Amino acid sequence: MHIQENGQNICINNKCENYLSSIEFLYKARIWNNLFALFFFAFIFLFTFNDYSFNKNAITSSADALMKMRQNEPLTEDNLRIELKKQEIVCREAVFAQIQIESGHMKSFLFQKTNNFFGMRYPCKRSTQAIGMYLPDSDTIILGSQKDLRKYASKNNYAVYACWQDCVKDYKFWQTECFNLTDKYLTFLGSFYAEDPGYVTKIKGMIK
Repeated sequence: MHIQENGQNICINNKCENYLSSIEFLYKARIWNNLFALFFFAFIFLFTFNDYSFNKNAITSSADALMKMRQNEPLTEDNLRIELKKQEIVCREAVFAQIQIESGHMKSFLFQKTNNFFGMRYPCKRSTQAIGMYLPDSDTIILGSQKDLRKYASKNNYAVYACWQDCVKDYKFWQTECFNLTDKYLTFLGSFYAEDPGYVTKIKGMIK
C-alpha cells in the first residue's frame, strides 16, 4: 500500500520496513520482467519440447511426392523410350512401334480409358501391375485383386493400369514369364542348328 505525495511514493503499510518513508515504485519494471519471463518460457516450450521426429515423416512424404511425380510424368516419345529401357524391355524398338500401332499413337479410346498400350487382357494367373479390368461391353471398370476379378475372366476384357509406366512394367512381366528367350533359343538350336539330338540337353546341363 502506498500514497503519492510531492511526486514520491510513500509506504503506508505499517508492516513495511519503509513505513511512512519514500519507496521506489517498481511495478512497471515487474510487469516488463513478467512479460520477458512469459516470452522466455513460451520460447522454451515451443522449441525445446517440440518433437522433431516429423522430419522422418517429411522425408517419407517427399518420397511419396516424388513417386507421384514419377507416375505423372507426361507421356512423350522420349519418356516412353526411357521407360522401355529402364524396364529392360526385349526388342525395345519393335515394342515402341507396337505401342504406336496398338494405341493409335497413344490417343486411342482404350489407352485413354485404361492406360493400356497393348490392348492386353487382364492376367488372372501371372504377375501383374494391373489394378483392375475394363469390360467394354458394359463400358465398366472393375477394380480389385486377381482373386476378385477371376470370375470375370471369361468376359471380353482389358487390363487397367494406374499409370502408363505400370503398363510398361506389366509388359515386362509378360515377356519374362510368357516369352522365355532362353527356351526359344534352345529350341532353335535343337531344330535348325545342331545335328546331335542330345545337343540341347547337354547345354541345359552346363547352364548354371
